[in-house]
Amino acid sequence: MKYWKFIWIIAALVHQSTPAVTAKEPLPATPLFRIEETLVSYHDTGTKDYLAFPAIIALGNNEIMISYKRGRQHARDPGAELEIIRFDLASGRQTQEPIQIGLPNAIMQMGEWIRFPNGDLATYIDVQKIDEEGQHYRTGLMRAIRSESDQRFGKLEKVGPIEGVEYGYLFDSVTIGQRLYALMMTFEYLAGERRTVDVLYTDDNGDTWHFLRNLSQEFGDIRINESSFIPFENGFIVATRGYDEKQRLHKVDSRFRLLSETTLTDESPTISSYLGRPRLFSHDGEFFLIGRNHRAPKRAIPMELALIRFDPGSLAIEEQYVLDNSERGDVTDGYYPSPIIVDTGKRKLLNVIDYKAILGNSPDIIRLQFDMESFLP
Repeated sequence: MKYWKFIWIIAALVHQSTPAVTAKEPLPATPLFRIEETLVSYHDTGTKDYLAFPAIIALGNNEIMISYKRGRQHARDPGAELEIIRFDLASGRQTQEPIQIGLPNAIMQMGEWIRFPNGDLATYIDVQKIDEEGQHYRTGLMRAIRSESDQRFGKLEKVGPIEGVEYGYLFDSVTIGQRLYALMMTFEYLAGERRTVDVLYTDDNGDTWHFLRNLSQEFGDIRINESSFIPFENGFIVATRGYDEKQRLHKVDSRFRLLSETTLTDESPTISSYLGRPRLFSHDGEFFLIGRNHRAPKRAIPMELALIRFDPGSLAIEEQYVLDNSERGDVTDGYYPSPIIVDTGKRKLLNVIDYKAILGNSPDIIRLQFDMESFLP
């Protein structure tokens, strides 16, 4: 059942009560072509109706797997599971029954996909529990592997310490030849006793991992959290979300040594804080950053889904877009986007799999579609 018409009606009503845009206020562009649909609805799903934090992996033939949290609230909800569906982007239909992965009294807060060079898929899960004071803490990364040979997920297993450090949250991965690099975050209460984002790599499809670089230290001893990276020339570009409310882009060499960087929150008046769950992608030689944005200080404008096209050489912003909530509706939670570009034969569409809650209700898992040509110079 589709709910996009209802969402836009509500958004329009809420928009009527929001302040008018002044002539001096800088406005990002809004794409002309747009479709929104609900993939998984929170309606009539029982007690675990909080659906959030989707991540995707391409399977070929316009099919993807989508994982997302199925729980009771944004965080601190023991028993929350990671749910996985297979989805056909062309027909807009699920092609298998959902799979749930979980542990008693644990929270499967975030899952992130990895495709190893041998074809195996794995979901690396940010597993959390609640302490006696009601605070959440990471128990250490766990994973479930889907073998290329039998197409089934194996048992949930703990990754364990890597060269004396245990990690709690995996953000992103890139494969170069037979080597796979990943960004992982560790926490001061886990083995290693530090809170940093590190680069690790594996040459044997995840059987063993090796430490390469502490990015928090390399980027000037900054405290960072959610990060993304993408190959560029002989190195990479890394996007980091700072605890200092800054969103940065860093250019690094093949060993992740810093070459140059820029702070987008200082460069743009319409990025007032970090981007929530930033992700980098490229298309037709152009580079993009997507994530949740608060355009005005102190969140005076409701959260939006932002897309930024930037120059990979200078790291300067070339264009900024509002993909969702330009109407300033009451979006109360959402926007951890996973982008994928789909070739329909007639046009190339940017598909964004995301989650979105309005008016304080639980979120839906949604798909937004845009003509990719509208984002190219």
